Amino acid sequence: MEGTKKRAVYKKEPVYSFKELLKMVDLKYSNNVAYKYKKEVTSKNPEYIEKTYHQYTKDVKALSTSLLELKYGGKKVALIGNNRYEWCVTYMAVTTGNMVIVPIDKALPDNEIENLITRSGAEVVFFDKKYNDVMLKLKKDNSNKVNTLISMDDEEISGMEKYSELLKNGYTLLENGSNKYEEIKPEAEKMSILLFTSGTTSTPKGVMLSQKNICSNLSDFSSWVKIYPKDTLLSFLPIHHTFECTITFLYGMYSGATVAFCDGLKHIQKNMQEYGVSILVAVPLVLETMYKKIQKGIREQGKEKLIEKVTKISNCLLKCHMDLRRKLFKQILDNFGGKLRVVLYGAAPMNKDTIIGFNNIGIDLIQGYGLTETSPVVAAETDKEKRPGSVGLAFDDLQVKISNQDKEGVGEIFVKGPSVMLRVLQ
Repeated sequence: MEGTKKRAVYKKEPVYSFKELLKMVDLKYSNNVAYKYKKEVTSKNPEYIEKTYHQYTKDVKALSTSLLELKYGGKKVALIGNNRYEWCVTYMAVTTGNMVIVPIDKALPDNEIENLITRSGAEVVFFDKKYNDVMLKLKKDNSNKVNTLISMDDEEISGMEKYSELLKNGYTLLENGSNKYEEIKPEAEKMSILLFTSGTTSTPKGVMLSQKNICSNLSDFSSWVKIYPKDTLLSFLPIHHTFECTITFLYGMYSGATVAFCDGLKHIQKNMQEYGVSILVAVPLVLETMYKKIQKGIREQGKEKLIEKVTKISNCLLKCHMDLRRKLFKQILDNFGGKLRVVLYGAAPMNKDTIIGFNNIGIDLIQGYGLTETSPVVAAETDKEKRPGSVGLAFDDLQVKISNQDKEGVGEIFVKGPSVMLRVLQ
């Protein structure tokens, strides 16, 4: 609430632009694995690809140099596809080159994709092969500004360019002395991200966000919840959305942690095991499904009374500052890879019994509240202050108040601060 005292748990380490963020991680975490994924998801013996932060930084610089050489500086670049390495490189290459990224929801029907890209004024589009037809149609349509199509799957189709060739060209330009990228000075307070809301109640609106907005949110979150360089996050929520983009992708990077890309919603548990996932960014539906599986397994083994007894003992020990949860419930935790320690969640309320159940076995659930317009987190529980069902405390840098409250305290939430959007696209 407005006027509350400072509640930060950790010392804040602010960053002010994406270019500064990228330089910081290359300096501090150069050899850390930034991304892990399978070369071919459907293969029975998949090849695992690992990219370090140094490699990622080099790829970002090369791709951005290539786009700048093509004179797209200051232009809008749309991006649509699965959670993947190329998506992350493109997002950062565009924004650190002072272009505007327009992330598009991959689940939208073709006509909505066409509409949003047209409304955005994007001239370049990066995309998965799933969208080949809609992109070729867009390019032929004179009612939009699209003139360059770039396939992240390197499709050999007339009218499209290949991501890999653009990247290769960027490296060649750098080798030949191009300094276009280094000459770019961050414009952190200008629009850098144009993100369309879901439009559940009306036409999707374009939220204009700056790098200052996002970086402020990252800095605030870093003083609330700690992610460590040794952590691994599983990326499975839609990456175009601010929750997944800011927390998994950008805060994962800020922390020097590893982001592993999920094979699909049906493979979450398997991926958690094979990648040794320790941090999960999720929504209540996913967590409630996971908890139901845990309970089902306990029932099938006839261990309800045993688990109830051990839980009581464990909770008593916790009061004496003896945390044996991960040892006592190791068999259950091993079903999720054995390393999961924290789940960050939001977007909807969750059953308190589920929250308590996860905490009982040694997995801390941290809930937050936010929206696209605030980059996105407004309030969250901290590593030290949690209460089942609460969305936690408002960040220190934000002023939050509830206006026009009814008798039950329900009203309109007002937020003021550095993470609040610039304005809405008309």
